[in-house]
Amino acid sequence: MCGGGALRDVQKEGPEAGRLRTEESRPHEGEPEEHLARPPAPGPELPLRRNRSYHLMWFGTTSSEIGLNLSNIAFPLLALSVTGSPAVAGAIGAVNALAQVLVGLPAGALVDRWDRKKIMVSCLLVRGVMLAVMTAAVAAGRPAVWLMLLTAAVAGGASSLFDPAEHASLPLIVTREQLPTALSVNNARMHLGQLVGTAGGGFLFGVGRAVPFLADAVAHFVALLSLSFVKLPKRPRGREPLSLIHRDIAAGFAFLWNQRFLRSSTLLLLGLNFLFQVLYLVVIVAAERSGAPAAQVGAMAAMFGCGGILGAVVAPRIYRAFGPHQALAGIMWLFAAIVPVMALSRGVVAWGLLLAAMAFMAPTAYTVLGTEQVLLTPDDMRGRLSSATNLFNGGALAGGTAVGGILSQWLTHTQALVCCAVAVTALAITATVSRSLRTVPDTAPAPDTEHMPAPARETEDSP
Repeated sequence: MCGGGALRDVQKEGPEAGRLRTEESRPHEGEPEEHLARPPAPGPELPLRRNRSYHLMWFGTTSSEIGLNLSNIAFPLLALSVTGSPAVAGAIGAVNALAQVLVGLPAGALVDRWDRKKIMVSCLLVRGVMLAVMTAAVAAGRPAVWLMLLTAAVAGGASSLFDPAEHASLPLIVTREQLPTALSVNNARMHLGQLVGTAGGGFLFGVGRAVPFLADAVAHFVALLSLSFVKLPKRPRGREPLSLIHRDIAAGFAFLWNQRFLRSSTLLLLGLNFLFQVLYLVVIVAAERSGAPAAQVGAMAAMFGCGGILGAVVAPRIYRAFGPHQALAGIMWLFAAIVPVMALSRGVVAWGLLLAAMAFMAPTAYTVLGTEQVLLTPDDMRGRLSSATNLFNGGALAGGTAVGGILSQWLTHTQALVCCAVAVTALAITATVSRSLRTVPDTAPAPDTEHMPAPARETEDSP
């Protein structure tokens, strides 16, 4: 569905569309799923471990994720070493974030109009070329400030377009039963990329200023090669002119608002992301003020990454065992129990272990939201929904960082963490009593079958 027709369609869909399924009525594994946005495809169903398209996509996106984290650490180090100005280092990050916001607004609508594989490949190619140019400039000893800013802007804009394309493509290469596992493994990819990239970026910069940018460029070209072998069904391009794209964007936001479960769960996780960003910054500042060496602060961040990777392993089992509402509410209460302990604790090791425990639970929350989001969203709306949630999440992270800095300046770390504990408890109570989270529509809004792609399913001889 495109343009004004899409907006009218989603407005017709009330939050009670279709019959409702409660926790007790969730279908058992193997039962037919009538609410899928795409019909079941013929042919044998391969287990996820033999799904080549999924593994190719995962490997490619993991490679690019590691590369991005390498350069994210190297960029401020380069700016400081070349110009000596913290303002330039901050400007690089600001330009990257601004590009993500500006491109992220229409990105979802473009993903739903255009060929998603071509979008992902094009984004990787553009980023790889810019990083190659940046590497050459740094190696030559003439990395101009404007080139740093341009490279940061291109990386941010390409990420905003790549991410919804990758998210919307996932349901076309995995089955409904594989979705929770696939999404949790994707979440582990983010933690792995941050863990390896953050540690490796500083080390490679010490080897040579151009080395982390070269490694990032190579990682993107490796990702480009991997994704070029992924098979996705062909999708028809949007028929309406780009001048009407604002209608598609509005339709995406309207769809998210009109779906009660998606709206409530998204707002809940945005609040959790906001508060986690606050307490994470508060803990980092407290560790530095206590005189902890930089190596210990880095180890604390590494513990957080390891917790996220381990949590991604068990997330699908928790989701299947408890269902959306109990899983989300349980996670909120566990967070509410951990934050007061963190406020009373002292030392980098204790804080690192508690951060790791929180990171261990986070993949389950993202698996719940991601799985239900896919099941409740027709294919030709998934790019817009992903883009909308990414925009909101970026705002929550930015706001959490700002509030965390203010609280760290005005309050002691104990007082700041007590404030976080009160807020997380309020979220847990909301998650427990919310009627919208207790009932999930059993039927996705009817997709535009004329624009629906043929479902993709692996076969024994698929490359």
